[in-house]
Amino acid sequence: MYDIHNHVLPQVDDGAKGLRQSIRMLETAIRQGITHVLCTPHANDRSNAQANALFQARMDELTSEVAKSHLPVELGLGSEIMFGVNMLEVLKQPFATLNGKGKYTLIEFPRQTPYDIIANVAKSVVRWGFTPVIAHHERYPLACRSTEQLTELRKIGCILTMDAGSLTGQFGLPMKRQARELLATGHIEVLTSDAHDDDKQNFCLAAARQEASAIVGSAVAEQLVLDAPRRIWNGDPWPEFKSL
Repeated sequence: MYDIHNHVLPQVDDGAKGLRQSIRMLETAIRQGITHVLCTPHANDRSNAQANALFQARMDELTSEVAKSHLPVELGLGSEIMFGVNMLEVLKQPFATLNGKGKYTLIEFPRQTPYDIIANVAKSVVRWGFTPVIAHHERYPLACRSTEQLTELRKIGCILTMDAGSLTGQFGLPMKRQARELLATGHIEVLTSDAHDDDKQNFCLAAARQEASAIVGSAVAEQLVLDAPRRIWNGDPWPEFKSL
């Protein structure tokens, strides 16, 4: 499996507190069958070349530690960018696109962001030449009220993702119900771990894949954790959206 959203990079955000915790998190990922982990530390519209240097330095440290520990996992670097007024400037930084491919960018929003704002930001990102990957879309209740909203976002060019923990009940039963209903619409295209630590918010893609299989079938569940995120990892073109 491929995970394209997590906070395993140490000492850069609210994720892993140090290298040892990062390694423990990756060991959990490997046991679940995850072979590729794309590190996505938090960034915002004020992140600059200094942030890029920090991310790369921590990435070098983690990559070295993974090699020393002989862990069978491949690492990549990107970021999770909080929406802000200077989005275009931050998108010029190397960390802004997933795995440095210059194509896909992972964006998050405040929970109560209106649908129109998310749609307009996505249109701008597409106009600038990037593909917006929307982080944990199930957390934005104002942007998943109807299949029409979801359809329009995908027509714009968005890739809608879901946190594995939402589907497994990690964030409570109300969120689990909401996540299951959203997944059943067929508009979620990638499941991600959004792992932050080696305890309550660790990698749980295997469990989420099992939950997804019961809702959308095993073939689609496999696409959510393997085929689709692998496209993003490689920077491959995304299939054209066809109405469901």
